[in-house]
Parts: sequence; structure tokens; C-alpha cells
Amino acid sequence: MKLLVTGATGFIGTHLVHRLVRDGHTVVALVRDRAKARELPATNVEILDGDLSLFENTRTVLPACDAVVHLAGVVAADRLADYERFNFTAVKHLVACVERQTWKPKRFLFSSSLAAAGPSETPMTEADPCSPIEAYGKSKLDAEQVLQYAPFPTTSFRPGVVFGHGDQATITLFKLAKNRIGFLPAGLNPQLSFIDVDDLVEAIVAMLGDTSREHRTYFVSHPSSTDQRTLWRALGTTLDRGVFVLPVPKSVLYGLMKLRVSKQLDEKQYKQIVAPGFVCSSSALSRDTGWRPQFGLEASLAKAAAGFRQARWL
Repeated sequence: MKLLVTGATGFIGTHLVHRLVRDGHTVVALVRDRAKARELPATNVEILDGDLSLFENTRTVLPACDAVVHLAGVVAADRLADYERFNFTAVKHLVACVERQTWKPKRFLFSSSLAAAGPSETPMTEADPCSPIEAYGKSKLDAEQVLQYAPFPTTSFRPGVVFGHGDQATITLFKLAKNRIGFLPAGLNPQLSFIDVDDLVEAIVAMLGDTSREHRTYFVSHPSSTDQRTLWRALGTTLDRGVFVLPVPKSVLYGLMKLRVSKQLDEKQYKQIVAPGFVCSSSALSRDTGWRPQFGLEASLAKAAAGFRQARWL
């Protein structure tokens, strides 16, 4: 197959492109920064220079592809409006751009998020109503709803927390644990669904094999969730560190968010941190495709840590 992949040089995209090329596929990779493209395979990758604004141009002609995998978007933004701009409006432009082409994809995959469904302390299924609590989750859910009316079959997939080397977000957790520090919102121990990046890539490959004309939505997670205390303990074990978990009052977290002490700690992240949990079930995906995740929490963290060390991030 020939596949158009946006976000090809990002965390998930890089892992996915390598897997697709190993399987003999050709990838048309949307690349904003040529320097980052050096991480992609040297063969069977065609570079499409540009960013998401490329799809706004009604004269844009895209190489004919069998499928589209849209991974590009923002997970942390300086302005709340940027979530809508890059995670919702950009999807509308991409769908319209593909619709203008002389070819149509057999399937269009969209990387949504568990945040689109909203918080839950028990495993959510695709039949449950969605109640996102912040701008990021709302933008992803709005994009999912647009895709339900696309003139070609689509699949929106909602991963839990993704662990793997190359991730700019979860490396923060590893660095804190390396320094023997962890934190929890005071009075809470949120339950979280997670997925290893290699298992997520396998899920994407499985979803690409859907030959139906239906629009699909799937959660993607390991069948076992974790609570945050267990996660910090597992990180400590992975890094051979004793981690002291500090309860942090919500008011302090709110103040740190307002001061923007970290780009990752914006209003979206604050609301997610103080939520009671984000838990889902991927049984529908397993039922429909036969996909089964292979890496539990400890194995996934160990793989990620090894990759971070090799890249000298940790």
C-alpha cells in the first residue's frame, strides 16, 4: 500500500513509518522540518514538504494513496484557540483536500485521544457518552464528529497514555523519577489507561486492514490500567530508584499552571491531572480486528527507558 501520514516525524509517526516500511509499504510523509526527516527510513518514504496549512490551499494536489493516517496535531498549546485550530479545523481542511483529489482513500485514520471521551474511573466503551472537560479533548471530539460525515470510510482511535522512547511528554515523568520525585494531586490517586507505542502501532496497522465502508471509533489501551501511585512505583523500579511521591494541593498545581512553569502544564493538563481518572476498554478493537497488546506496564516502561538512554534523553 501507499499511505499518506501526517505527523510522520512525531513520536508515534516515526514508529509507525518504520513499521510500515518494514512491511513493504510506501509512505508519503508530511514533513515540516527536513532535519527531523532524518529519523525516517531512507527508502520507500516520499517527503511532502509543508505543514497542516498545506491542506487549506484548494490547488494542493496530493500523491494518490490507498489510505491516510492523520497523526499531526497539538497536545500542548500556548493559546486555547490553538487546540481548535490544529486539532479540529485542520482536520476539516484535510478531509476537504482529500475529497478534492481524483483518488479516494480506502480508509482515513485519525489519531484522537482518550481525552475526547472525558474522565472516568471505570472502563469506558465506545457506546458511552463523551464528556470532555478541556479544550484539547473537545477539539478531538469535534474532529471525530466531522469524520462521521466524510465521503470515505474513517476510523478515529483514542489511545490512553502512550509510553515509548521519543515521547516529549512522558520523558518528564522519567526524569522526575530518576531524581526520586513523583507527585499526586492531594487526595487523589487517578486510575489511568495506557498503551505501549509498539502496541499502538500494531493497532493502527490492524485498523488499516478494515475493508468495510463503515465509520469506526475505537479506544486503544492495555486491558490492565494503572493508578498513579503504582505508576510512580513502577518508574522507580525501572530506573532503580526509590521515588518519594509528594501530594500536591490542587491550588498549588493551579498556580504552577498559571505561571506556566512548564509548557506541558497548561490548563488542559491541569484539568486532566486533577480528574479522578481516564480509563477505557479496547475490547471492541480486539473483537473486530484480533489485535492484542503485548506489553504490560513494567515491560513498556523498561523499553521506553532503554530508548531514552540510548538517545541520551535520560
